Amino acid sequence: MISVYRGSDYFEAQLLTNLIVQDGLQAFLHGAALQGGLGELAAIGHLSIMVNDIDQPSAKEIIMAYERGDFALEEDH
Repeated sequence: MISVYRGSDYFEAQLLTNLIVQDGLQAFLHGAALQGGLGELAAIGHLSIMVNDIDQPSAKEIIMAYERGDFALEEDH
């Protein structure tokens, strides 16, 4: 497996993991169990999303689409 994302925002990392899985890829959020020890651990970059090596390009495309705002919900006016 290879890392396609590193960060420290648990909710964003979980959302990205779910988007990747929803697209039919296998993904694992590594470091999520460390959330409880943040007072004693460095709080930067402790989360990473791992995917199969062959799925790296697809997973990175999903992450880039998220960063572009392609998954944003439109607001009702």
